[in-house]
Amino acid sequence: MNLFLHFLQTKEDKEAFLELAHVVAQADGFVNSKERGYLRSYMAEMNLHESEYNFSEARELSAIIGELKVEQVKNIFFVEILLLMFADGDYNEEEKQIVMDLKRLFGYSDETYESYKNWVIRMDKHKIEGVKLILNPS
Repeated sequence: MNLFLHFLQTKEDKEAFLELAHVVAQADGFVNSKERGYLRSYMAEMNLHESEYNFSEARELSAIIGELKVEQVKNIFFVEILLLMFADGDYNEEEKQIVMDLKRLFGYSDETYESYKNWVIRMDKHKIEGVKLILNPS
């Protein structure tokens, strides 16, 4: 569920987000089929072509996001990454560490982090509720 990626305007921002999403997807050691689907949907939404990208060498988070200057772009990255992490229902230790690193690198307060996280959790619950309504309307 990509909500905000269409707001990313520059190719550099789009590529940085895609690289960050790859790091997150590989955080537990492998990219499962659901995560691959998300990565493909990100690329489609941002008009990027899969054949153009190969992120075999994982760079440090600070190198990936170091060029981000616009506050709204940082916010988009953070929310979309949280949505990705919560999407598979398994928010593991590796993913938690990435989120904490992003929180620190972006300079977010604990309150800001909690606001984003709580919003993402509510969004996920609404999505599940919607799926239930559609699949089992009684």
